[in-house]
Amino acid sequence: MSKLSKSDVKKAMIRSMCYQWQSFNYETMQSPGFTRFIVPSLQKIYAGNDELIAQKTEQYLSTFYNTENTMGQIIHGATLALEESETEGITDTAVALRTGLMGPFAGLGDSIFKVSSKVIFGSLAGYMALENSIVGLLLCVALCIFCNGFVRYWFFMSGYKQGVSFITTKQDLIKGLTAAVTIMGLVVVGCMIPSTVKITIPYVFTYGDATQSIQDILDAIFPYLLPALVTWLIYKGLGSKKMTTVRMVWLIIVICIVLTWIGIL
Repeated sequence: MSKLSKSDVKKAMIRSMCYQWQSFNYETMQSPGFTRFIVPSLQKIYAGNDELIAQKTEQYLSTFYNTENTMGQIIHGATLALEESETEGITDTAVALRTGLMGPFAGLGDSIFKVSSKVIFGSLAGYMALENSIVGLLLCVALCIFCNGFVRYWFFMSGYKQGVSFITTKQDLIKGLTAAVTIMGLVVVGCMIPSTVKITIPYVFTYGDATQSIQDILDAIFPYLLPALVTWLIYKGLGSKKMTTVRMVWLIIVICIVLTWIGIL
């Protein structure tokens, strides 16, 4: 039996819409906002089990999450439904689900709601303004409110209902889903490395008339080896108790300056 009333779900939806970008840091991006949205619901679902609530809160707070905040409502609704099932280990599934879907939803949401819609609505308002009409501006504002209000509400509720349906009819597939979305999440994060970590070695060996680029040799052996290696080293470094995110950022800055000065980077 559900421990969340319709009112609880709507309040969670409002928190989801309000806090996704308002609570933010550069280590886990939108995870603080996501945690702020889901913790009150966790407190009601798992009332009396403070240790479990704290464990789940830490899981959501400490894992990276960043997506477009309109399409992301689907993830939020589905995550809430998964937690409401009270299935053992369901938070692992929920975290893997949001990690796996955040990339595809970010690309789709940015294209539709952050670029295309604004260009279309803004162009319409601008054209009508040139004709000394305020109708275009009012229509643009109305459409933006529609997208940021009704569409987000519909996405959240759709994600929530589909999540409930899955839990009630497909419980035997939860383990398979966990494995699948975990793999998808790793693929998404792995694909982000070459696109966001830009490291190349400009040094070129010269022997007489012959030249050979170090970067060309590395690319022939293992494309994007340096970005992957640096990402792994940073990951391992952040696992140390004495290392903080701020210290790691300063360490990276210092190393990059030194290596660039001596001509390695």
